[in-house]
Amino acid sequence: MIDSYSRGLIVSGAIGAGIAAGVYFAFSTLVIGGIRKLTSAQAISAMQAINKAAPANPLLMLVLFGTGIVCVLLLIAGFQHRHDPAAIWQIVGAALYLVSVLILVGYHIPHNDALMKVDPNAAGANATWSHFITPWLVWNHLRTLAAAGGTVSLVLALRAR
Repeated sequence: MIDSYSRGLIVSGAIGAGIAAGVYFAFSTLVIGGIRKLTSAQAISAMQAINKAAPANPLLMLVLFGTGIVCVLLLIAGFQHRHDPAAIWQIVGAALYLVSVLILVGYHIPHNDALMKVDPNAAGANATWSHFITPWLVWNHLRTLAAAGGTVSLVLALRAR
């Protein structure tokens, strides 16, 4: 049985993972859709502005990384109570959300940092943008699915109690 502390963590994790999935989904479906209508120079400039603003937004950082901390705690608690029927969903949900964080840290941040160094008006900017956006978007879809899967699994952990 899940105690009230674990229940609160699961609820917090599910909400945070859901918000993160929504941010990633909106970026894939709306923001990139708009950016793709721009010239390469404009698109690079837009992504640079977004990549500069995102880490400076404390609410976004709280959702992304605060939820990550909650999910680490959920993993620990899930393994400690692995015989609880809800524990498997808790472990899966926390792990899936943490996959989205690993994609963010391991792929998106380094690629965004590299794009920050590009002069949007340089001769090779068009090729740089073409090589940047498609894989970036694929990885964004994957982190969207991981965060959404984490949300669903954490909700199932609540239902399993």
